[in-house]
Amino acid sequence: MDLLDVAILVLRLALVGVLYAFLVVVLRAAGRGLGVARSAPAQPGVRTGALRLVVVEAGGSGLTAGQVIDAADGATFGRAEQAAVVVADSAVSAEHARVSRSGHDWVVVDLGSTNGTLVNDAPVNGQTRMHDGDVLGLGGVRLRVVLRTAVD
Repeated sequence: MDLLDVAILVLRLALVGVLYAFLVVVLRAAGRGLGVARSAPAQPGVRTGALRLVVVEAGGSGLTAGQVIDAADGATFGRAEQAAVVVADSAVSAEHARVSRSGHDWVVVDLGSTNGTLVNDAPVNGQTRMHDGDVLGLGGVRLRVVLRTAVD
């Protein structure tokens, strides 16, 4: 075995290592994207501190119609992995919108997204209050707001 054969063997092993590292990165990203689907449903009538949204139209996000998403106070929605709720639709910006509590109400703020954020098909400008049954639009994704009466 000469030096050229050893170099080729080392390069082959390095290529296999790079391929496995790429596979690990892809599987981690897919696992984070599916993390939204794994959120446990809350008991009806029990305060969870989260905003409950039901997927009406999934767009190209990989979400499914009827899927329930619980978003915490201050949660960001976006296509990027650092978003609290990853919405992998191509029309959703990396950091698209933020939902938060304002007193007893939930509000949404657009974070300068390219395609805008909608509540009941009206563009969000500044803080927009959301009510039970409202539809939040992010790119091609539509989410129905479900507000419950809290039991203390």
